[in-house]
Amino acid sequence: MGERFRPVLFISFIILFFILATGLFTYAWMWTNEPPAHEPIFGITFSSTYASALHLDVNETYATLVNDLGVRHVRLPLYWSEIEKTPGVFDWSVSDDLIDYSQAHGVELTVVVGMKVPRWPECYVPDWAEGFDENREQHAVLSFIEEAVNRYKDSTAVVRWQVENEPFFPYGECPLLSVEQFKQRVDLVRSLDARPIMVTVSGELGPWLDSAQAADVLGISMYRQTYNDLWGYFVYPISPAFYTVRASLVHDAVDAVIVSELQAEPWFPEAIDHRPLTDWYDTFTAEMFENNIQFARDARLSEVYLWGAEWWVAMKHAGDDRLWNVAKEVFGQGL
Repeated sequence: MGERFRPVLFISFIILFFILATGLFTYAWMWTNEPPAHEPIFGITFSSTYASALHLDVNETYATLVNDLGVRHVRLPLYWSEIEKTPGVFDWSVSDDLIDYSQAHGVELTVVVGMKVPRWPECYVPDWAEGFDENREQHAVLSFIEEAVNRYKDSTAVVRWQVENEPFFPYGECPLLSVEQFKQRVDLVRSLDARPIMVTVSGELGPWLDSAQAADVLGISMYRQTYNDLWGYFVYPISPAFYTVRASLVHDAVDAVIVSELQAEPWFPEAIDHRPLTDWYDTFTAEMFENNIQFARDARLSEVYLWGAEWWVAMKHAGDDRLWNVAKEVFGQGL
């Protein structure tokens, strides 16, 4: 829950790459640097499964974020394993409530459909589909995507779809996805609705161009502090220019590059409930939150979706509102 583990040797290799590449990107940043044209649009990812795991009421938590914080842009994953627990029998009650509430309160949604969607373990496959071969699995996923898009395509709250989450990044308890399988899923969504499609990639690790070519909008993750067993907590040695320049390199392939996932909670190297909630604060402080917000602003991308809104609420309920207060400033409620 919330963990983002990457193998130690792979991380070590990538870090060496970053050390060499950062100078180049920083030089390019200094050469092209201009003040951003405007403040980015800030939003959040909201995970009903994560809210439940933190012992929060899903609907109350969402209403708090919308009403008390002023959130008006949300990336909302649909969890296949929770919605279709029995083949062909769909329980849309959780997503219905959230999407109806969003429509009533002027919230714009990016709805995430597919098998691999945000939050650990990343892949949400129903028990009955575990062990399917590739063809049966693909058929089942396509069926779920079709049901989801047809159910919500008439909602005025939905402004775009996201198909899968970082589909080619080897992270999570997920089977490998072929390019052809992914293309079929994107093509299906395009055949059902004309709204833009977002595809997401790791902002720090892996290529962007192939995914951008399948998308209208490319979403990138932006993580500052991670954890591995070799060094413990570690801050990526890269500047905002790393993202700015990479975004410029895929500009011709996609309408926009946005931050679909900005770290705004701790990176959890162990189960969250191994410590009292407030004991996690020192691993991600209000100052780190503020620094990440400024880092994202300096990358000069048009939209930034914060990762960890459920955590701010849980910490606030536990008596620590320091992260919540930073979020209030971000969304204009603390001025």
